[in-house]
Amino acid sequence: MKSYKAFPFLILVACVFLGSCSGVPKGSIGGGGTANVSFVLISDTPPATLGLISFKIVPTAITLTPSTGTATTFSLNSGNGFSYDLVRLQSDSGFLGTVTKIATGTYTSVAVTFSSATLAFFNGTGVTISNLGQPCLVNTVCVASFPGPFTSTITTSQAISGNAGLGIDVNLANSLTLSGSTLTLNFANTVALPVTTAFTLPRANSNLAPGQLALIEDITGVVSNATLSGVTVTPAPVMNSLPIAALTNASTNYDPNPTNTLCLSPTTQLPSCVSNNQAASMDAILNTDGTFTMREIEPLLPSPIVDTVEGTVYAIASSTNPTNLNQFSMIITNLIPAPTNSLIGSLSVASKFTVNIANSPLPFSVDTKGLLVRNGFPNSYNNFANMVNTAAIHLGQTVAVQVTAFTAANGTTPASSTVDTVTLRWTRFTANTAIAASGAFTINALPGHFGFTQGTTFVAQTFTTGSQGADGITNLEGFQFDTSNLKVNSPVAMRALFIEDPGNTLSPAFFAAKVRQQQ
Repeated sequence: MKSYKAFPFLILVACVFLGSCSGVPKGSIGGGGTANVSFVLISDTPPATLGLISFKIVPTAITLTPSTGTATTFSLNSGNGFSYDLVRLQSDSGFLGTVTKIATGTYTSVAVTFSSATLAFFNGTGVTISNLGQPCLVNTVCVASFPGPFTSTITTSQAISGNAGLGIDVNLANSLTLSGSTLTLNFANTVALPVTTAFTLPRANSNLAPGQLALIEDITGVVSNATLSGVTVTPAPVMNSLPIAALTNASTNYDPNPTNTLCLSPTTQLPSCVSNNQAASMDAILNTDGTFTMREIEPLLPSPIVDTVEGTVYAIASSTNPTNLNQFSMIITNLIPAPTNSLIGSLSVASKFTVNIANSPLPFSVDTKGLLVRNGFPNSYNNFANMVNTAAIHLGQTVAVQVTAFTAANGTTPASSTVDTVTLRWTRFTANTAIAASGAFTINALPGHFGFTQGTTFVAQTFTTGSQGADGITNLEGFQFDTSNLKVNSPVAMRALFIEDPGNTLSPAFFAAKVRQQQ
């Protein structure tokens, strides 16, 4: 009974996310029915010489133009938009919202408007980029802002006959152009350089059941509306991201937090795993009607929430000062502020952040999110878990830190903090498949900010495959059965734990929760 009561609430929430749903056509183009249409955002094909670390974009509106009649524009968050990181969406999918009661028929174009963009990248171009706020020197990490708005119009016809989903795919290389020493951002589609394309959900070879459109992974934020049958996970206000409400079912997985102190097995009830005002990570299936079914959830922090900053490591002090094992720098990719007296309210995604590990920190931890890394690969796991200094830290890793002291940014000096612990989380990136094999495959050509030459190879471990979001498996997308069917010498995107030893000799070094064959 609770599920039936929640259904209209979820549809209403989806409608609110995209702004007012009044004015949506009530009949089909030419007469007929209506449908709910959900939109997701992904990205592919990063530029070879720009090591993308974060690429924050803010979609504000989607305009659908029918073959007959007038176009209809749907505003996201009342036109203010929501933030998405296109680096993250190389492997993941971002939910843009569900438009209810759209007229069925044929639509000749889909246009997406973005308000602004912020890019953090490693300059591997071989030239200094001089047109940014500050010149970006060769082999350094820089942050650039691009004021909008930008509009990208996709002219491929889309037929909508019932509840459906459309994906918007951003070609990262085509959106970024380096001419001489000038870097520009462009979202205008041309025949020669299409920046955005559209595709019907679910994608081919996505291993989803009938009635399912996409798996939305690692939805990170604060829990609210917790009941026996569902929750809402809302990213922090500073993230300007879209809340997602999901219902449980018999297949929902409940995983422990990274320190293995909360939501311990054999928990099968949502209230015994997470509660209101607690930080959590959730995977959820987007259904054809616009609702969500929870596939996995885990608490990230005990209550009360403490200031937490997540980011991708781009510099480690010990590389220039071997005696300094307490400092590293990262590009911020996520924020979870404390509910009161937060120190980190001035921080923003895609900005630089300096981390100083306290003199007596808590042991480091690893967020395995149900993957059998701890018991299956203890040698790798213990190269990060229970460590206490930057001997465990490597360029390209994504980590979350708990802030105990904070200094705001000052001019060109980034904000800095003292932290009492470090948790390894999920690195998103695109590499090339060097050797396709089942179970574990080999990759090379990592993005420049990892600090390796393009020919350096690494083994990526996958886990039992199955239906999307099942516990302890690697989710596959864009190819069938297992990683032996990946295209050799072609780009492959991953969401993975990256663990190495000080000599970079571990094999495997990557533990993949998601593998997406780039198209």
